[in-house]
Amino acid sequence: MTSDRTLQIFKPPHLLSQPLQDYLSGDKGDDLSLILSILPTDWRVYIMGGLLRNLMIEQICGFRVRSADVDLVVDGADSRNELVARLRSYCIRQNDFGGAKCRIRPDGIVFDVWRIEDHVTMSSTTRPHTVNQLLRHNLLDVDAILLDLQTDYLYDYGSRASIQRGQISLLGKEGISNAFAAAQAAHIILTAFKTGFELSSDALHLVREICESANARTDVIRMVNKKMPEAGVQLEEFLRALLKEELWPIMAP
Repeated sequence: MTSDRTLQIFKPPHLLSQPLQDYLSGDKGDDLSLILSILPTDWRVYIMGGLLRNLMIEQICGFRVRSADVDLVVDGADSRNELVARLRSYCIRQNDFGGAKCRIRPDGIVFDVWRIEDHVTMSSTTRPHTVNQLLRHNLLDVDAILLDLQTDYLYDYGSRASIQRGQISLLGKEGISNAFAAAQAAHIILTAFKTGFELSSDALHLVREICESANARTDVIRMVNKKMPEAGVQLEEFLRALLKEELWPIMAP
């Protein structure tokens, strides 16, 4: 195992303590507090992925990457239905992974909330589930970062190292799921586009392999455009370069 893939634990205050406090000031913080207040106190809740990654990029690289939502992972819910029932007053819809997309106020931030068991292939891991297991089951090393909301401890399994070298790599087979192939390819594409980081050969190979299927390729492009409709021509050029011309479909206007 390389040093990039060693779990690091940072007690507060740490590099993201102040940036996260600033981000969650005002309405965002109030909305998060409301969500936490309607979940049982014995459920453990973590912030994971994109928001923390983007704040880390800002701290290390000095440029801002927009965060469209906040990902929350819950440990303790017995079923998806139980989780969604708790959040039903604020649930916009269920997301692709079985969790709940929630918004407290009409113009507020979106929270994607799902159970730890519904994170890719985590249902097959031994209990009790650990932070180490959860981070290892991420698709990309740049996303392998998590904050425990009970302790404010920050857990990093390669995110900071990935950001420092400006390259996005796959973590391993634990994070790859055939059930969500198109969504995972779209996620890799969008992460590379938003950060400007280079994709490692294994990450690029996975994207191109998934997109060799015409149906999957169409789904990938639809998901990418849906997530960032404002990117327009710039995103299309990025996709063409990434997928290569022979993989690019003729899309209806």
